[in-house]
Amino acid sequence: MYALLVLCMLVVAAAAQSTTVPTSNIIDLLTTRRLTTLLNLIQQAGLTDTLKGPGPFTLFAPSETSLGNLDATDTAKVTALMKYHVANGQYQRADLYNEESLTSLQANQSIRVNYYISKGVITIEGQAIQSSDHVLSNGVVHFIKGVMMPPAGTVLDVVSKDGNLTTLASAIKSAMLDNFFQDQKPITLFAPTDDAFNKLGSATVQGLIADPALLKSVLQYHVVPGTIYRAAFRTTYLPTFEEADKIRIHNFFFFGYEADDGGMVDDELSATNGVVQRIDTVLIPSSLSDQVKALTAGATTAA
Repeated sequence: MYALLVLCMLVVAAAAQSTTVPTSNIIDLLTTRRLTTLLNLIQQAGLTDTLKGPGPFTLFAPSETSLGNLDATDTAKVTALMKYHVANGQYQRADLYNEESLTSLQANQSIRVNYYISKGVITIEGQAIQSSDHVLSNGVVHFIKGVMMPPAGTVLDVVSKDGNLTTLASAIKSAMLDNFFQDQKPITLFAPTDDAFNKLGSATVQGLIADPALLKSVLQYHVVPGTIYRAAFRTTYLPTFEEADKIRIHNFFFFGYEADDGGMVDDELSATNGVVQRIDTVLIPSSLSDQVKALTAGATTAA
């Protein structure tokens, strides 16, 4: 009888504990963890009282290391960036699904969620969640790997604004793919840099420009359906919009990533309809290789 009484008391205590509402707020958690860089930026952005308030909010908290690389001299930019890391509403890990769009505190800027089941990885605007579901009185905190950068327009906008993708921007226009890169979603573009086109050779580039149909197929080979950030990369083959060929993605653990034989350079760039991954080589699908080689051969013969 005594044992039964003790068991009942333990069950009641456990139930009471499980329904206890946290009394700490978001700022309390950050303070307890001594995340001084993040706290200072939140203070600079005028968000301290907000994140002490009733909420509910979801804070995607970047690592202190990644925040240390930010230029904090421009308060307006800091404010916009910190607001972008806070979503209205409480979203625990179980609430997050692929291509979900969360409303941030930064006006007209939504936050993209991607859930890569094959790797068990959830990314928030490309940054992997490293520690999740820190539930508090006014919301929840997820700790993410790095700083999220808001999308700078569509994939077409991102390419057009990048000073290292000028040849690609011209090629997209020549192939009449402007609307495709503006409207198609979600997509991942493996974007050859200007140096990549230089490696291909001016004769081949000019030949492609003169053959819009072939150029279109080559460019579509650089596009994969879905938003695929590097946190989700694994060695695999992915379908492309060129359809006849698949692109090979390879993850070199400590040495970076490749799309076919094109190494990825610089940071990935979020877009409102996907992501841009810059690469150092123009990729030629096997089904089109003979046609592309013929461009160079024809130019050599004509010379």
